[in-house]
Amino acid sequence: MTPLSIRARLTVGFLGVLAVATLTLAFGAWWLFRASVVGAADEALAARIEGTRHFIETIQQELPAEELHDEFEEFADLTGGAALLEVVDNTGRVLCRPTFADWSAIAPPLSPATNLRVVAQTAGNQPYRAAATEVTVGDHRYRVTTAVPMSTEYAALGQFGWLLAGLVPSVMALAAVGGFWLSGRALSPVDRMTRDARLISVHHLDRRIDVPPADDELRRLAVTFNELLARLQRAFDDMVRFTAEASHELRTPVSLARTTAELALSRPRQNSDYQAALADVLSHTERMSTLVDDLLVMARADAGLERRELSPVDVNRVVEQALRDVRVEAEQKHVRVSHERTNAPATVMGSGESLRRLAFIVIHNAVQYTSNGGTVRVGVTTRGRQSDNGGEVVLEVVDSGPGIPVADRARVFDRFYRGAHGRQVAPEGSGLGLSIAQTIVERHHGSIALDDGPAGSGCLVRVTLPARSR
Repeated sequence: MTPLSIRARLTVGFLGVLAVATLTLAFGAWWLFRASVVGAADEALAARIEGTRHFIETIQQELPAEELHDEFEEFADLTGGAALLEVVDNTGRVLCRPTFADWSAIAPPLSPATNLRVVAQTAGNQPYRAAATEVTVGDHRYRVTTAVPMSTEYAALGQFGWLLAGLVPSVMALAAVGGFWLSGRALSPVDRMTRDARLISVHHLDRRIDVPPADDELRRLAVTFNELLARLQRAFDDMVRFTAEASHELRTPVSLARTTAELALSRPRQNSDYQAALADVLSHTERMSTLVDDLLVMARADAGLERRELSPVDVNRVVEQALRDVRVEAEQKHVRVSHERTNAPATVMGSGESLRRLAFIVIHNAVQYTSNGGTVRVGVTTRGRQSDNGGEVVLEVVDSGPGIPVADRARVFDRFYRGAHGRQVAPEGSGLGLSIAQTIVERHHGSIALDDGPAGSGCLVRVTLPARSR
């Protein structure tokens, strides 16, 4: 079974609520009308009985008992428009009684005047409200029976009921048409959003859907969808730029390796020439291998596939491992590297492999961009009380190189970005190191910042990580 559309469901739901409300209102109006009609009739009966009691009290003091009959007949005639009346004394003598033949069919039960019981009676196919009570005046008791015809009132009540019965379906039909039209108007912005969304493709991610002017749910939906499109566009642009820049960076070593190999094989050469060519090819492949490793790290980080096995990691040991890895390059450039470690525990919770890569990147960059004979100082310090899980571990790497211009510091963490001086000093670099370092730091809830060296020259890299005791 095909589910109903939103427009149809809104209309059906609206009709359901309206039907319950309308039927409740119609039944309530009919019930109130009937209660009003019946209540008025019952009040008329109670007033008729009370008036009869006062009449008996008055005439009994003024006239002898044998003359009461004529007075009651006159009283009944004078007040006949209000309600029918029958009065019988305790001897069974009828003082007054309605003259129509079916009056005997009206026989309501006796009830006290203070708690009069009014019942529905039928006489001659006509409905009545009737009540009977005993009135005691002096030593005499009288049975008073009174009734009021309800034909006109019930006829009006029936007409009112038929009016409601015809009005409710008409209202529901009009509500169905109006509800369907209103729901269509209310959902028309959704249709426009759907049409706009169909025009958005990979080649047109800059398109946006129109935002309705009213500050309602549809406007928030449109704004949220546009924000989603903006994030998708940025992610797609980053992916395209990442692919293009990665291809560009890989093309250079691949081309150089291929050119070197083709040149070596173009004619017979000495063994020393082949060895030199193979050394060049090895250098280019090593550069490609490093670049591919960096690209894999970035791709895994973007996809959220980086291993998140957290364990206590001693930052001092991580730094010592990174120093061993860069020792050969530092010795070749005659760069003196010093390590100032703290005696206090410098432990953080994180991935040991990621933190080793982080330390290697910042220390290797310092060695790489420091001129021959320069210095690199690596320091590890702590701040706060690590036992309270509120302290910090700070790794600082200071080199004596040319430093990073202030204008470039905001972009050095961008992927593949390398300043003009950086390309001159280390043309074999990929421009991914600091971007990877920033990703690792952020995943460990830390921060990384660049500044000038202590003497205003060189570069200071400061990595701050939250300390954890366990």
